[in-house]
Amino acid sequence: MQSNDFRVNNQFLKFKGKDVIIGFKNRDEIEGKIVAIDNYLNIAIETDNNVKVIKGGKITFISIKK
Repeated sequence: MQSNDFRVNNQFLKFKGKDVIIGFKNRDEIEGKIVAIDNYLNIAIETDNNVKVIKGGKITFISIKK
């Protein structure tokens, strides 16, 4: 039985549409607004210049900017 009811974890959805700082395993950081996120923390983030796609396995933290 296959279901078409795919739902993203509510804890991840709180980041969607918010200005965030994302930290990477190589200690780099990026700032922007999350436009898409999934259960694997794959993210599409809108920065000043463009939209970037980030694989969830590279992320160490996501912090909402105040």
